[in-house]
Amino acid sequence: MKNIVILITFLLLVPWPVYSDDSKFCNDPPHWEHFNNMVAESPDDIPLQILHALKIGLCVKIEQNSISTEEAIGLFYDMIDTATNKRGENEEQEDTQKPKEF
Repeated sequence: MKNIVILITFLLLVPWPVYSDDSKFCNDPPHWEHFNNMVAESPDDIPLQILHALKIGLCVKIEQNSISTEEAIGLFYDMIDTATNKRGENEEQEDTQKPKEF
């Protein structure tokens, strides 16, 4: 349960910009600096590492013109939702497997 609270807090407090200007999805230096710092500080946070790798890959594909920025943004936010849901399911399973304390 603790990890899901951390992830939800992370997702709410981290400045995931809403990209009204799609060109900033890959070209937002302050966001990248913050994102890279989080990744460096949490090397064992697999969902965070996956999101980071996905965004890097999506930006490469945008540069190669093999995916539109709009599609990339949609995929990125879909993965955030998936990671959040998966972490929540894992937390629930851990909570049900713990012995009850009296």
